[in-house]
Amino acid sequence: ITTKVVDVLHNGNLRIEGRRNVRVNHEDQIVTVKGTIRSRDITPDNTINSIYVADAQITYSGEGIISDRQKPGWLMNIIDKIWPF
Repeated sequence: ITTKVVDVLHNGNLRIEGRRNVRVNHEDQIVTVKGTIRSRDITPDNTINSIYVADAQITYSGEGIISDRQKPGWLMNIIDKIWPF
């Protein structure tokens, strides 16, 4: 995933963040990557191996029909409030 530098830390490390949006079966799938890298780990072709990303946070989420079906409905939300077991 292509990322961009969002902050330069006092020790020279770089905070990066990037996201990729992929549409599959009328569903938007979003992959987000955040982390910290050292500038010396960046290769001459401007890439970095994922093993060099410290404090990596990778999230995967979706928006669309499939995601909506997987969320509990209003009745289930009420039952969870009344009887949380």
